[in-house]
Amino acid sequence: NHRPERGRRLATAPRRPPKPPPPSRLLVQVTATVVALLATHAALSFTEHPWLLPSLGGSCVILLGMPRGIMAQPRSFFGGHLLSTTIGIFCRIGHASIGGPIAFWLALAVGLALAAMALTRSIHSPAGANPVVVFAENADFSFILAPLVPGLATLFLVTFIANNLPRPWGAGPWPRFSMRRQGSA
Repeated sequence: NHRPERGRRLATAPRRPPKPPPPSRLLVQVTATVVALLATHAALSFTEHPWLLPSLGGSCVILLGMPRGIMAQPRSFFGGHLLSTTIGIFCRIGHASIGGPIAFWLALAVGLALAAMALTRSIHSPAGANPVVVFAENADFSFILAPLVPGLATLFLVTFIANNLPRPWGAGPWPRFSMRRQGSA
């Protein structure tokens, strides 16, 4: 008679995927995404950098489609985008200064962005595209002030409102914050 080691779980049947959201929540997700991206597009139209929109579109999917997930929390959303963009700018400057294949520098930027997000526990997968945008736009550090910060602020505001609507419209409360007590037994 073979027993599993203590603390190890037996293999179980795969879990069923979660039920789809109710139609009211889907309507909010679609509407909030449209509003957030149109508002962001309007804000970005005043800058020289319109190509940030794709990664922010990916952020809408996570913030509104998976609001309970760790990647949908402010730490990951803001931290991931800021880290990835900053690293992308440093690598673009490195390429301009040192030279070499642009593909290497671009791949390095995305890899370093992933490492930085992992080390700071702020992984937000759409932010991984930001170094690509930085290279495509030939962006410098002013890119952080415009268009990145206004784009992030717009998405956060729309998401905050949409996710905190009363149920069944909202996912609320969002963002979720861990309230673990430190040192209590």
